[in-house]
Amino acid sequence: MTLPRLADEQEEGIVSRWLKRPGDRVARGEPLVEIETDKVNSEIESPFDGVLAEVLVEEGTTVPVGRVIARIDPPHEIRTPPPRFRGGPGDGD
Repeated sequence: MTLPRLADEQEEGIVSRWLKRPGDRVARGEPLVEIETDKVNSEIESPFDGVLAEVLVEEGTTVPVGRVIARIDPPHEIRTPPPRFRGGPGDGD
């Protein structure tokens, strides 16, 4: 996911707040990050369904338009932890 151009004259933006954390599922069109520019503050939506795999730009960082700010993995790559063993010998499980 790259920092989009929100205005014709925009050259950069500030990543003000991530609305999701790495490992969170995201849906296409769901707000993912807040970006500040000199003219507007906007919530940027996820361009894909999947999982937020990696945040590449920390909050408060100024980045140029087009810079990769996060990596979203496809939904089929979402990993769930294996079930935990609940019982022990003699527990009746």
